[in-house]
Amino acid sequence: MSKATIGLLLGLIVIMLLTATPPTVATSPIPVNQRVFYFTSGGALSTTPPSGTGPPSAANLTRGPVAFALPQLQPKSSLTIAGQITFVLYTNWTVSRSPTGPVSLVGILSYHYPSLDWTNRTSNPPLNIPTGSQNVTISLTVSEPPLLEQSTVTVQIKATSFPRNANASLLYGSSKYRSLVVIPMSGYETLSPSNTISILDYLGNPPTCSGNQPNCFDLNAVVSVVLVKLSVSSALSDKDIHQVNMTIVDPSLRQIYNRTMQPSTPASNSSPYDYIAPWTYHSNSTKGTYQVWVKIIDSQNNTAFSFQGPSSFGLGQPPGSPSLFNTLIPYIIVAGVAVSGGVGGAAFFRRRKGKSYLIPFDHFNTLTGGALNGGTMVTVEGNTGSGKTLLLEQLMSEDLRNGRPCVFVSTGDFPNNIRSSMKSMGIDLSGYERNGLLTFVDAYSAEAGQESREKLSVPSLGDLTTLGIKLTSAFPSPSFKGGSLYFDSLTPLASKSKPETIVSFVQSVGARVKGLAGKAFFTVGLGIDGAVQRQLEDTADCIVQMEAFEESGSRKRRLRIAKFRSRKHQEGWTLFTIEDSKGIIFYSKKPKQ
Repeated sequence: MSKATIGLLLGLIVIMLLTATPPTVATSPIPVNQRVFYFTSGGALSTTPPSGTGPPSAANLTRGPVAFALPQLQPKSSLTIAGQITFVLYTNWTVSRSPTGPVSLVGILSYHYPSLDWTNRTSNPPLNIPTGSQNVTISLTVSEPPLLEQSTVTVQIKATSFPRNANASLLYGSSKYRSLVVIPMSGYETLSPSNTISILDYLGNPPTCSGNQPNCFDLNAVVSVVLVKLSVSSALSDKDIHQVNMTIVDPSLRQIYNRTMQPSTPASNSSPYDYIAPWTYHSNSTKGTYQVWVKIIDSQNNTAFSFQGPSSFGLGQPPGSPSLFNTLIPYIIVAGVAVSGGVGGAAFFRRRKGKSYLIPFDHFNTLTGGALNGGTMVTVEGNTGSGKTLLLEQLMSEDLRNGRPCVFVSTGDFPNNIRSSMKSMGIDLSGYERNGLLTFVDAYSAEAGQESREKLSVPSLGDLTTLGIKLTSAFPSPSFKGGSLYFDSLTPLASKSKPETIVSFVQSVGARVKGLAGKAFFTVGLGIDGAVQRQLEDTADCIVQMEAFEESGSRKRRLRIAKFRSRKHQEGWTLFTIEDSKGIIFYSKKPKQ
């Protein structure tokens, strides 16, 4: 058989692999979840339980029905209520003299579509409640059609009979009296339009690999990034979306990549909400068809939606087709795309002593010999402008995207400036803070003569005892287990505390974080005492040194891993640059694999 014939056959096989129908996986049905809604003041239903320890709110049931409403359903959304609704109520019934009859209660589900009449479903028979304070349960079975956007849903508690001398009240709104309703719901969080997942290249376009094959990525591409984008419809607003998880499976249906997706920036004001996540593949990845699976978790940690296939894309390159890597003009710089903390593509340019490449920030893990593990204490040393704070911001963004809780201690700048800096790189911290994954400790505002806006702050930077107490409260166990502390920086402490006090503080806090299987990062500038710096270096498991310097009339930066206990790592200096919206981008002699 001739070489030409063999090549043709191989080419046909690869094309068949890339265009074949992917293996099918049964899509999980949209689950029915028992959603818990707590009664709150103002007549609202909330997914968050009341935490106040004060006296409860009281609604007089003998004066008329008491109603609580869900927020108006969001655009592009749908919600189905079917099954048994359960009212769990704290009631109190008092009488001025002997009663002449019972107090009877019913639970009511009411809803209406825009501009249409109300539909009411009432429990039957009414429930008689005894005198005094007690917890009662009322059940109601319903099966309603889907409620579309702008529909209104309420529940009511109504006294159907009571003696004239009775005073029946519903108690709610405190940690002791948590009156609530459990509603079986489905379809309240889905993909919009129906089960649509967009597979894009790093520029946000539908991909084609060599030979113009659609929905295919070239294994030899310079920028080996797959972007997954989707829109999530949520009937109860974005606050009810706790997490959107993406899983990529290979042609053998093995799960090879899992990631928590992030809302795009700027976030939309109403449903649907866009989410996006990148995946960087390797040139030696398996050729064939890959699938993207998506799971949506609601604010009460229920799986609201699970989608497995058939959204797919191909990886490969037909034999004999030109490599994208070889056809690029060697002087061009290929721009990356900033998504959820920066997805840079490898780009190259010519320098006087040979070819160099611009590669994404995750090259940092190559320098450290792999991702930083829990139980690691890191000091980051460098002069002004070397990029220490930016390094911490980018490392923290990776932790947050992977669902790891983080605490950021700011001693040299306002926390809002950290938020703004990270937002300029496409990382909106508001969702992480709202979900309790990120906590700021403000140790700067007081030094600047301003009142702190943070939940955790210290009145004086020199009060390390108070700072230690605040940090301990920010490390709740076990929820912080595996989390990270980012302390930027130790240098301002030098003028406020004794050297031995600073070292003792760092050792104590670092041990606390390591004891929780977490990572602790401390930045150190040139203003720290030399003896303190040496003791911190002895304590640290890893030392990152950064430097900004002038060469040939231009400003340059470089980084090296000076120490990593019990870990093989790269020890030489690596040049890097800082780009708007992308952060740190490394130079390398080799392209990213």
